[in-house]
Amino acid sequence: WKTLKKAGFIGIPISMERGIMCTAQITISSIIAPLGSIAIAANTFAINVESLCYMPGHGVADAATTLVGQSNGARRRDLMHSFAWISMALGMGIMAFMGLVMWVFAPEMMALITPDTDVIKLGSEILRIEAWAEPGFAAAIVANAVFVGAGKTVVPSIMNLCSIWGVRVTLTSVFVYSMGLHGVWLAMAIELCVRGTIFIIRLCTKGWSSIKDKSNTQ
Repeated sequence: WKTLKKAGFIGIPISMERGIMCTAQITISSIIAPLGSIAIAANTFAINVESLCYMPGHGVADAATTLVGQSNGARRRDLMHSFAWISMALGMGIMAFMGLVMWVFAPEMMALITPDTDVIKLGSEILRIEAWAEPGFAAAIVANAVFVGAGKTVVPSIMNLCSIWGVRVTLTSVFVYSMGLHGVWLAMAIELCVRGTIFIIRLCTKGWSSIKDKSNTQ
């Protein structure tokens, strides 16, 4: 029961966060739908292309969770901080490079998925907007994984929800009327930068790495 309680304390906030964030994604999709078939296709294909950039970030994030979690179990707060910042630097560096690749080769990457020139043009334009936000996206991904490894998931989950609903959905609703799909992706880029910033600020605090007892419970 002690193990189940600990797993629930770590996992329940994450599961609730994922559900609510999926609802936000559905809301954004409903905002994009009236823009027409070209916008819908460009949005869908651009998301697939962008996944090539953030998949390495998720790989680094998984490693960060493991390393920070092992250090937490060993009650080595110094190692927790070292692995956290090494993982953060690695993740941001890799995704910044991938963002540069995406910005340069956006048309070619879109052309691999669709032959439609209108979709390629629009998809390339929105990918180049998103490319600037990849380091911020990496910061959010890796820092969140660090907090999971430390067993501190409540505050990061709240931060994620406030960011995606308070910034992305709100800005999307405002920008879409004057900028179309470009406004949707601009809102996404801004939100990822905001989220990355607040996660870095959280990582600079000492509360996430506190070790109170031998069971490492919060």
